Amino acid sequence: MRYISIRSIIIILSLVVLLFSCSESDSELVVGGDWVNTNTKVYFLDTISVKSSTFKMDTLNVESAERFLIGAYQDPIFGSIKAKTYLQLSPSNYSIANDVEYDSIVLVLKYDNYFYNDTIPTQGIKVYEVTEEIETDDEDYPYFYNTTEFEHSTTPIANLDFLYRPNKIGDSLHVTLNDNFGVELFNKIKENEINNNDDFLDEYKGLFIEPKDDNTTIFGFSNTSYVRLYYSTDVELTSEEEGLLYSDFSINTTNSFHNITSNLQNTTLQSLQTGNTEISSYDTGDKSYLQGGIGIATKIDIPNIKSIYDIKGTGVILSANLQIALKKDINADILTTRDSLQLYIIDDDYNVVDLLYAYDGSDGVAYGEIESEDDEFNITTYSIPINYFLTQKLSSINGDELYLAIYPQEYTQSVDRYVFYNENASNDVKLKVEIIYTVYDE
Repeated sequence: MRYISIRSIIIILSLVVLLFSCSESDSELVVGGDWVNTNTKVYFLDTISVKSSTFKMDTLNVESAERFLIGAYQDPIFGSIKAKTYLQLSPSNYSIANDVEYDSIVLVLKYDNYFYNDTIPTQGIKVYEVTEEIETDDEDYPYFYNTTEFEHSTTPIANLDFLYRPNKIGDSLHVTLNDNFGVELFNKIKENEINNNDDFLDEYKGLFIEPKDDNTTIFGFSNTSYVRLYYSTDVELTSEEEGLLYSDFSINTTNSFHNITSNLQNTTLQSLQTGNTEISSYDTGDKSYLQGGIGIATKIDIPNIKSIYDIKGTGVILSANLQIALKKDINADILTTRDSLQLYIIDDDYNVVDLLYAYDGSDGVAYGEIESEDDEFNITTYSIPINYFLTQKLSSINGDELYLAIYPQEYTQSVDRYVFYNENASNDVKLKVEIIYTVYDE
């Protein structure tokens, strides 16, 4: 008797499938003879129904981000996208020497090199003082969401137009804040009116940064950004002391977050204006959609997977892959797509119940990775191993209520967007599931 490992079987079957499988109907391959001494049958299945839709989550948890987003742009499919940021600051010290004088105050936004859409035109931001304490109001769910807002002053303390050129003009954007704001802060620390964090937050709740309406890009900056208060002295200093004439205010990442909104009015997705809603891909031009930051995602349902049990005998899924394709935007350089997708298993209420793991779960988290790219037609096809998902769907009592959700990577810290073809598309780009299923005891 000759035994062959599952991995070897898959490799061999892949070659056999290329020769004998039919794209129009499921094929049956009989494995016997020199391989095994039982009448094992292997099936290649590629006609199992798969359905896609687009849904929008009510809110996204965006607290403690490594990246904050600012900017705005108009998207022909996703409407008007806007990212604003709330920052709570934390002083590095609470003392300023008596023999120094105020010089200036600057908000330093350190680029993290993330951007989306057109960076060539001039961009603009405004900075305001937050007038309401930045804190969560729900003890059971102490989170900040992409829709969370706090009150702020109506007069900006900074109004800046700039060119976003992180590779040409340094690694950060320097935003000079209003001198009245800076002098008041300087004096309160110098005169010991502020000497601890509680005193500071009573007076300075935080900063609110918003984009101007005519911006064309959304860009990211690091949570290591800071506010720097400069001061000077008439006392002669050594060269080593020259760099000490400032105080820094770092970002308290626990109470800082970005707010990302979209106006879907008059778009294909306008019925997703409210959260926790869903549209079949049949009603959106045979396509499904996703966009990070605002909670739009693609849902995949394989409603008839249990029909696999109609095949006589005891069987097991050797491999299962979901093939999903997108057409890159004509402006692919500014509306980029990444080389992998992030997936979760969700329930009827769009709650995440599990990660999508590779195969049986022992091989780590599974991602959708690019399988092929057609440069002529700008088509990118992703292949997603869904063995683990199908196992959960077949074995769980509530398996009929489990679905796949596809998100862009860093979906709470990006505005990446994708448009996928559904199962009604042409054969080269249609959404489909390919399964290799073996029956070993008929």
